[in-house]
Amino acid sequence: MASLVYGTPWLRVRSLPELAPAFLRRRQSSLFYCSRRSFAVVACSSPVNNGGSVRVRFAPSPTGNLHVGGARTALFNYLFARSKGGKFVLRIEDTDLERSTRESEAAVLQDLSWLGLDWDEGPGVSGDFGPYRQSERNALYKQYAEKLLESGHVYRCFCSSEELVKMKEIAKLKQLPPVYTGKWATASDSEIEQELEKGTPFTYRFRVPKEGSLKINDLIRGEVCWNLDTLGDFVVMRSNGQPVYNFCVTVDDATMAISHVIRAEEHLPNTLRQALIYKALEFPMPQFAHVSLILAPDRSKLSKRHGATSVGQYREMGYLPQGMVNYLALLGWGDGTENEFFTLEELVEKFSIERVNKSGAIFDSTKLRWMNGQHLRALPKEKLAKLVGERWKSAGILTESEGSFVDEAVELLKDGIELVTDSDKVLLNLLSYPLHATLASPEAKSAVEDKLHEVAASLIAAYDSGEIPSALEEGQGAWQKWVKAFGKSLKRKGKSLFMPLRVLLTGKLHGPEMGTSIVLIHKAGSSGIVVPQAGFVSMEERFKILREIDWEALNKDESVPLESTATVST
Repeated sequence: MASLVYGTPWLRVRSLPELAPAFLRRRQSSLFYCSRRSFAVVACSSPVNNGGSVRVRFAPSPTGNLHVGGARTALFNYLFARSKGGKFVLRIEDTDLERSTRESEAAVLQDLSWLGLDWDEGPGVSGDFGPYRQSERNALYKQYAEKLLESGHVYRCFCSSEELVKMKEIAKLKQLPPVYTGKWATASDSEIEQELEKGTPFTYRFRVPKEGSLKINDLIRGEVCWNLDTLGDFVVMRSNGQPVYNFCVTVDDATMAISHVIRAEEHLPNTLRQALIYKALEFPMPQFAHVSLILAPDRSKLSKRHGATSVGQYREMGYLPQGMVNYLALLGWGDGTENEFFTLEELVEKFSIERVNKSGAIFDSTKLRWMNGQHLRALPKEKLAKLVGERWKSAGILTESEGSFVDEAVELLKDGIELVTDSDKVLLNLLSYPLHATLASPEAKSAVEDKLHEVAASLIAAYDSGEIPSALEEGQGAWQKWVKAFGKSLKRKGKSLFMPLRVLLTGKLHGPEMGTSIVLIHKAGSSGIVVPQAGFVSMEERFKILREIDWEALNKDESVPLESTATVST
């Protein structure tokens, strides 16, 4: 909702129904006084009715990658439309011909599709309000610009660039707003004809009332008000015939029957110009909702200097679309509960524009990573195994992307994975055997002093006798049975049994469930699924290293040979 209030008389003038498409041709309560030299609006607008249906749009400029701020704006539009049973429109604002590229447009569309934000109308999708690229709508903009010229809402301005610069300098010296002085606003017909005959370039300037104010009721920010004397007559068409951003946006939103404009707060100042154009063209006003900025941890505007900021970068880093969507939704919105885990379907069900916060939201990379891990582990087992298995193969760790080894390894290691790319590190850690480095560390001192050499000797004997290989070959159950018997023979149980076994067989003090780890290490060696370059130390090689440990030197706190450490560590 918006209103314009002035101290001028209320004078009704002819309406211009031919300006509007069929769906907009209805009688409005707007009152105008129009001529070439004066214009005033004294009315309160109504939201686009369009049969009560909700239509929102996301309108990116294809001049670069999709920023996370833009992705959140798209998401809020999508959630609002879906929650209201409305339409989500995608419009490409490519009037910046020098910077706009089809490559950037394709990247933006790819990112939106990856996030799962499918659009009902737009590029690649049929619709009744196209075309959906601004570069293909120039004829429409020129049509409405001419109508504004005919009705006196805009006028030709023949001022040169030098004249405009001088106006700004004079205004600055007088400590006045740098607004256009209105030199050509009151020009006579003969003066205008004289410049046209000379071929002087001209722009179309909108005739802004000199008094009054404009007020909108923003769905997020509440009441916002501007004084019109700070604006000045503004350009809607450049001298080269290209329309200006605010004019394009207004014509597009109106002719596409957009009911709600949900966009970034940095567009809030544009609302003043757009509202005036809506009124001049007798278009019903949409409802506005301006979303707060996404801030860096230092509360500055999030930018490249803070790290990754585009959706494409996060995709390449191994983030899931589900995790990105969930996190972006929570930047300025919540359902009023402590719950932070939402699927896209749940967000559609729970979203309301009234719960969007008007204060800036801090982008927390650590929380985004944690949330991604939550969604990763919530995937069905088969899908998670396929995702991680393909990663392991493409990363050059495994020769195969599927099979029992992959399924069991993913199930064992998933708690240590927050990004798909994390899976490389946790698998390589499982396959490595940094025994010498572990034994030389202060943390291992208590384990070494607990007669670790005696456990090692018994373990080597059991391996040489074939007990360990046989148990491992039979699988998890047989291995657990053997460990229990082994503990009884040494009169050890609990930590006094499992800690030395973990150190001697995995080469580490900590890690995932030990029994499953040992069985997987055996399977990795017997299946040949690990590539030679992965730094894998097989069970046979581990026992060879165990036989070479100088336990006497270790117990005397002497250094462990470093060449062995370099060989087996990864």
